[in-house]
Amino acid sequence: MIPRIAGNCFWLGRYLERAENTARLVRMAERHALLPEAFGDPVGLYKPALEVGGTLDDYEARIGLVERDAVLRFMVLDRENSSGIVSCFRSVRDNARTARFLLTDSTWDAINGVHLEAMALTEADLADGALERTLDWALASCRLVRGAREDLLRDTVPHVLALGEAVERADFTARVLAELIPPLLDAQDALPDPGSATARRWLSTLGSLGLLETFRRETGSRLSPERVLELILLHPTSPHSLLENARRMDAAIVGFAGERASRSRETAQHLARTIASVQVSALVHGGIESFVADLTLTTNRLGLEVFEDHF
Repeated sequence: MIPRIAGNCFWLGRYLERAENTARLVRMAERHALLPEAFGDPVGLYKPALEVGGTLDDYEARIGLVERDAVLRFMVLDRENSSGIVSCFRSVRDNARTARFLLTDSTWDAINGVHLEAMALTEADLADGALERTLDWALASCRLVRGAREDLLRDTVPHVLALGEAVERADFTARVLAELIPPLLDAQDALPDPGSATARRWLSTLGSLGLLETFRRETGSRLSPERVLELILLHPTSPHSLLENARRMDAAIVGFAGERASRSRETAQHLARTIASVQVSALVHGGIESFVADLTLTTNRLGLEVFEDHF
């Protein structure tokens, strides 16, 4: 595969994953706004959602005050926001168009169809009663494109797409750990009561990562910070766990570049070893900031090394 085209496929995977992450962040903020503890708080989780999405600085520079309707427009419709849902689907389509000759008709049709539907969204799709349907559509569209990719030849392309998704997912998880988890650990509520405000915040955080159903299935809804962090970091089979995505990066690099050594592969393996050896209890009792700082640096370096080594 021509390196430039491989880079387009890598970013196709990243932007598809980013669209899904943004949709989950918006849903998290919206559902939190309906809870009793959010009454009278106009900011709620809208500002943390912008922080996790890495777009707070851009939002404040261009728009200003954090306010619900403005945040929704920014995170869903704003075409200048590279992490907005509409913008992400446009970027998926633009990268796919460059690599069109490597895609099947069904894959291209799914991507192009989602792009056209995204470009037709208006503020009416953010109104009360319509927003939830819009978020459902965005999440379903991401799954539609992933499903359509099953028709691709089992050559290098699926591995490059998988690498983009895994890098984006790891980066997003690191930002959730940095922005949403520390305030919950500071609450010093080791076993939050079911239905309490703290418990709801923990569950909202899991929902933002796509791990809420897995949590309920794996733990029977027995909530504690240790269980949540173990699920986020160490679950051996969940496609949303950080450990599984680090291993997926290594496998994807081998899939399109072979077994030869590279900095990016060494970094992916180092990331997997670091996550696998983490002591969750130490994170709960004050070690999460340094862990997340190292994690963020490593995932950012990996993204750069992938391009320098292969694209």
